[in-house]
Amino acid sequence: MLHDQLMSLWRQTGIKPDVLNGPEFPDLCAHIWRDFLNLNKSRRMGFSGPDPITFQDVFAWQAVTGNILHPWEVSAIMAIDEAFMASLNDKESFDG
Repeated sequence: MLHDQLMSLWRQTGIKPDVLNGPEFPDLCAHIWRDFLNLNKSRRMGFSGPDPITFQDVFAWQAVTGNILHPWEVSAIMAIDEAFMASLNDKESFDG
């Protein structure tokens, strides 16, 4: 919610609030982020919102795309997804 307000302020004024400035995204991790975003697009929705990405989801995605991940890459994607799901839960606790 705060992020949305800050983004709106940036669009309206053309001045980016300092709090939105983060570290540079490392090029070495760009493929992990891209793969997470692709998996995220096909995420299943449950009754209470999005379901976590599962190992079965990753396996199926690899079979369909032909993009075979190293175990450390799968672990990184799962960690990103954990943080994503936690952020949704935090947002829900503030919105409720």
